[in-house]
Amino acid sequence: MPGFYHLDLPTNITSMKKLLIFVALSIQTSTICSAQTISQVSRNLAADSIKRLMLEQAALRTPTLRQVYISTDIISKGDIESKLYDKLLFKGKANTIRTTAIFNVPLKSWKKNAVSATFTYFHQELRVTDLQSFNAGLGNEDLKFNKGTVGLTISFQRRDSLFQRPVYYILNASGVTDDFGALKKLSFLGTAVMPLKQSATTRYSAGLILNIDPSIKIPVFPLFTYWHRFKNNIEANIGLPTGINLRKEVSQRLSVTLGNTISGSLAFLNLNGPNLPNNANYTTIDLKNGIGADYRVGKKMIFGISSGILTPISARAFDRRKTTSDYFISNKLSNVPYVNFSFSVLPFL
Repeated sequence: MPGFYHLDLPTNITSMKKLLIFVALSIQTSTICSAQTISQVSRNLAADSIKRLMLEQAALRTPTLRQVYISTDIISKGDIESKLYDKLLFKGKANTIRTTAIFNVPLKSWKKNAVSATFTYFHQELRVTDLQSFNAGLGNEDLKFNKGTVGLTISFQRRDSLFQRPVYYILNASGVTDDFGALKKLSFLGTAVMPLKQSATTRYSAGLILNIDPSIKIPVFPLFTYWHRFKNNIEANIGLPTGINLRKEVSQRLSVTLGNTISGSLAFLNLNGPNLPNNANYTTIDLKNGIGADYRVGKKMIFGISSGILTPISARAFDRRKTTSDYFISNKLSNVPYVNFSFSVLPFL
């Protein structure tokens, strides 16, 4: 399991990663939307200061909204079973290390519009030991899979109205590669989000995501986000279909989170075997269930740690010109523990 753009995003993200990033963006827009309500209470604050405060609060709840986000997953050893064209290829034990870096940069804003860029880097190392091969050409030596990708996403956002309600439109173009001399993957995403309720303790919104990606058969996804702060200051964050969590601020610097998130990865393969495509994509989708803690250092820096169980949902290799359902390699992996370490910086530009 390689590559990237969790946000699922979202970025050379797999489609699920891109979806995660745009769920985060929808939470951001819903939060900023509530600035008008807050300004009625805090009239002595400038509108820009309120907006900045709301974005910071959204970034505290959603790491992918932070200006800089660097994360490493250390995934424990578990069983792996690989099939080539539905025939058993090998069995063994696999462990993985994944590192993701995201840098969000606002470029320009005017009236109701804004343009931003997201730079991403993803690296993954997969080691397979205790190998039991069922292919004479594979042998029984340990396998090492080491891949990295870089990506750039340009996003255009517009605030408008529809049916006398505010609505936010987001258009983005994402390019991903592992070779600076060639663009390996290009996709486009369109999102429309309508806030349905905005109050000091509850916000929710609904929308649609259009994903123009050659590897995806179903290009349209529904989107729903919900945030609520209970009287005991526990926050519920729901971003369907990508994650649900509960968050509690223990102090001004420390917060804890419990929940689950869908994440994904993308890597590029260049193959020269018989009956194999020369250029292939390898994608994974995982469900992470666990508990985590963020500790704020100073005004902008945050260190995080989380741990739990990672459940692999899909791990496939397919021809770059075809869809994920038309795969030639599929890997089945067992549920395994994981630990994640992260460093991030809250918005400062």
